[in-house]
Amino acid sequence: MDFSERIPEINEYNMLRINSGKGHKVSDEMAYKALHNSLYLVSVYEEDRLIGMGRVVGDGGVTFIVTDIMVDKKWQRQGVGDRIMDHIDEYLDSVTDENSFIMLIARIPSDILYKKHRFEYLQEGYRVGMLRNQEHRSLTQQHAV
Repeated sequence: MDFSERIPEINEYNMLRINSGKGHKVSDEMAYKALHNSLYLVSVYEEDRLIGMGRVVGDGGVTFIVTDIMVDKKWQRQGVGDRIMDHIDEYLDSVTDENSFIMLIARIPSDILYKKHRFEYLQEGYRVGMLRNQEHRSLTQQHAV
């Protein structure tokens, strides 16, 4: 298994999105922007096949967001995600300090992995995590066609 900072090809990224259960393919333009605008990216290859990856995005100063932690379903529950997070932890430890905001949004039960890597649930009544609803975008795009 090879862990590197190699940026995956767009088709590899999209296939991993599907094979990991993360979601659907995204457009080539969106994938290119996402991959090439990452602050940090770790890819996992097994015999030249992308089987996992993780990214950090943000402003590189104060705000960092851990995203796209994906492992092909055939390789899940074998410690690959944990090793991806080890690489991300090393990166974050080298570029952040106690005033940095390091965030992620996780699906349950993935939160168990992130708790092992110093992520904590937000304190109730003090902070709240929110996700912007983008459903209107698909309706707007349908009407534009």
